[in-house]
Parts: sequence; C-alpha cells; structure tokens
Amino acid sequence: MMYRELFEYPDNPASEEEIDHIKRWCGSFLPQDYLRFLRECNGAETPKGSASPDDSVVLWGAMESCELTEAYCYMDYIPRTLAIGSDGGGESIIFDRSQGETPDNWPIYRVPMGDLCLESMVLLAASFKEWREAGFPLKFENA
Repeated sequence: MMYRELFEYPDNPASEEEIDHIKRWCGSFLPQDYLRFLRECNGAETPKGSASPDDSVVLWGAMESCELTEAYCYMDYIPRTLAIGSDGGGESIIFDRSQGETPDNWPIYRVPMGDLCLESMVLLAASFKEWREAGFPLKFENA
C-alpha cells in the first residue's frame, strides 16, 4: 500500500461504488495513479516529509471531489476541471482534463478558490504520478 505510507493522515479506501461514481461524474477514465490513490486511501492529509511547511496538502475522497467541484462551480470558470483537494486554506488542487492525450497525462494545478480562472492557475506537475514522485509540492516559492 504505497499511498497509505506517504501521508500522515490517510483515509479508508474508496469503495468501487465511489470510484464508479467519480468516473461517471467525469464522463471519462481517470489517471491510473489517482485511481490507485483512491483505492488505497480515499482522501489523505499532510504528505510525510513535505519539503516546505506550506505544503499542507489535503486530497479529497472521490465523492467529496465531485461534490466540491460542483458546489464551487469550478467548471463554470475553468471548464473540464476536477478539483481533487486543497492546501487546507484558500488554494485548490485540480486536474485539467482538457490537456493531455490520456487521463494519465492530465496536469495538476493549484488555483485560488476565490479566483477560479486560467490566469491564476499554477502548474504543479504534468501528471498525478509526477506530482507524487516529487512529494506533492504546492510550489508557493515560485508563485
């Protein structure tokens, strides 16, 4: 169980019903590494060994991602996105589903919840796998 070991506070695994729900909600497949995360810990907080104290990553569970993407109207402002977490404050973490030839190549961005627009997006990684391999940084030093 790789993902459970990467976080201080992992949640319980997602059920197949929850995974089916997020797949249907997106209308597409999901990145394999993200599916593995959901199957191991359906949400988690605080990556172990974070490079910066500002890297307070909170990854939401499958149902929460769908509900909050809809509740905060992400797709009204940044179409084809899926919010998957936050910094525990005012910044959200999103997949940009409009980029990448396959879901495994959907880039991960950070964007302020109060300024949902393309111009405010900060690239975190080219994929969920790349972001995991880098230790889930939020890159505030480059902002």
